[in-house]
Amino acid sequence: MPYFNAIIGFFDGSGTSEVSTSRFYSLKGGGDKFKGQSPDAGTLKSRIMSIPTIFTDEISANKVPMARIGWITNIVQSGRSYKITYHLPSGILPIPADKIADAVGLTNPDRGIGDMQHSHWSIIEGDLFLKLLSAGLMESTKPSVFHPVLEGNRVNLVSAMMPFSGEFSGVYNAIKEASEEVGADCQRADNIWEHSTVIQDIYSLIHKSSVVVCDFSGKNPNVFYEAGIAHTLGRDVVPIVQHASDIPFDLQHHRYIKYLNNAEGLIKLKADLTSRLQTLLHR
Repeated sequence: MPYFNAIIGFFDGSGTSEVSTSRFYSLKGGGDKFKGQSPDAGTLKSRIMSIPTIFTDEISANKVPMARIGWITNIVQSGRSYKITYHLPSGILPIPADKIADAVGLTNPDRGIGDMQHSHWSIIEGDLFLKLLSAGLMESTKPSVFHPVLEGNRVNLVSAMMPFSGEFSGVYNAIKEASEEVGADCQRADNIWEHSTVIQDIYSLIHKSSVVVCDFSGKNPNVFYEAGIAHTLGRDVVPIVQHASDIPFDLQHHRYIKYLNNAEGLIKLKADLTSRLQTLLHR
């Protein structure tokens, strides 16, 4: 299930924010999904940093601020605050906060205090980009290379982004077998033909996936591009690589699985991937 963050009121566009620990409400609407977990450590921190975030000031009686979409890059607790650093991609333009509230279901009453009039940080269930696209709020950032996909992601779909080479057939089999171990389907773009261009099939497959496994072995530029698409869409990305030096600099702070492309190494890769996919798909 996809999620996104909403940070209301603790935002000035500087790249850093401090959110009071008492104002982290976890999952909007309640429930025990993330109960007892801290956003600055463990599995919840990893999840929060892998999903998109709405950043905006509060809406007041005489001001509707512009909201931004970005990603949290680090979270550290300091006293009674969470210190957050974040990145706002220049390609995603500002959106009026009242319009974004309507699109994602944040309350914004004419009088009184709703979600948009109250400083807090919450996690919201749903596909943020699909909601914005459906509301017509992403037209200014509409891709020119591929067409948007008006379909949410599939909970048990894993996609493999890797070089299309025979020497990687065993690697793909390991990814596929690991996916099957956790009850998921695994697909690779060269195994489907739904559109007239390969890049559209790749984009559609990433968009529909819950998890994207990216093999950076050999520093393949296509895989770098596909990983960027996956991160932009807020999909969970699992990097795998034969040599750690092949991980792009901008991604070296993410955990990755290192493997050897031989019989013993692929058995271990399958085991490592099974464990990681189990965590991501059944949390």
